[in-house]
Amino acid sequence: MNTDITSNVNKKDFYVVAREPGAENPSLPTWTSHSENPTGLALAAPLTVSRKDIPEVPGAFQLLNVLSPEECQAFIDTTEALGYLPDAPVSLARDVRHNDNVTWVVDKTTDELIWQRCAHLMPAPALTDTRLTDPDNIFDGRQSVGINARFRFYRYKEGDFFKFHTDGAWPGSRVIDQNLVTDAYPDRYSEMTFLMFLSEDFDGGATRFRVNGNDPYQPVGRHAPMKDIDIRTPAGSILCFPHGMHPLHRVHSSVPITRGTKYIARSDVLFVQD
Repeated sequence: MNTDITSNVNKKDFYVVAREPGAENPSLPTWTSHSENPTGLALAAPLTVSRKDIPEVPGAFQLLNVLSPEECQAFIDTTEALGYLPDAPVSLARDVRHNDNVTWVVDKTTDELIWQRCAHLMPAPALTDTRLTDPDNIFDGRQSVGINARFRFYRYKEGDFFKFHTDGAWPGSRVIDQNLVTDAYPDRYSEMTFLMFLSEDFDGGATRFRVNGNDPYQPVGRHAPMKDIDIRTPAGSILCFPHGMHPLHRVHSSVPITRGTKYIARSDVLFVQD
C-alpha cells in the first residue's frame, strides 16, 4: 500500500520560476505551475462562507469555511511534493521564524476562485456594505480587489514557532510568460494579511495577538499595559488583519506547537491605492 500523500501530485506540472534570497540561503526556489487550478479547487464555493469579527483585536476577523477539507489536503499534498525548506525569502532569521516554507506563485484561476468565495465579506465600498465589512472605517473607503498570487506556505512541526513580529506589505505578484513579475499591478498594494489555515489537528499553534491593554485601537507601546489575545482558526478558514504601514497593523506570533503539524498559507489582501 502506498502511504506517500504526495503520490498523486503531478510535480512535472510545476517549475521554479525564480530563485530568491532568504535569511540564510541566497537561492530559494519560488514555484509556479504550467496549468490553471492544479489543485482542483471547486468552481463554486463548496461551503457557506461566513465572517466572524474579533472585537478584542480591532480590524481582525475570520472567514469561515472558505476551503473544503479536500481542498486543504490538496494544498498540503502539493506543497509537500514541492518540498518544504527551513529558510524563507524573508529577512527574519530562524530563531524568530522557526518553521519550514514553500513559496508558490499560484495561477490566476486559483487566487481568483478563493477571492470570489469571500469578496462579499471584505472591505470593498463599491461592492459591499462597509457598515458590515469595515464597521470602524479603518480602510477609509479604500477598495479591496483581490489577493496576492504569492502564496507563502508554512509548516509547523512539534516545537516550531514564530516569535512576535509584524507583517510587511507586498505588491501583487504574477507569473507572466513564464517570468515572475513581483509588482504586476502598479495600482494596488496590500494592507491586510490573508492567512489560510489548512490543518487543525495540532496542539499549541494559536495566533497570539499583542494589543494595547488600555485601548486596542492604539499601538502597542512602552508606556501602556499589553494584553495577549489567542485565536484558533479552523482548517479551511482564513484569518485577516491589517499589516504594513496601516495604523492598526498587528503585532502577533504563532505559539509553539506541542503536538501535530500546522499548515498555513499566507497571502495578502490588495487594495487600490490613490
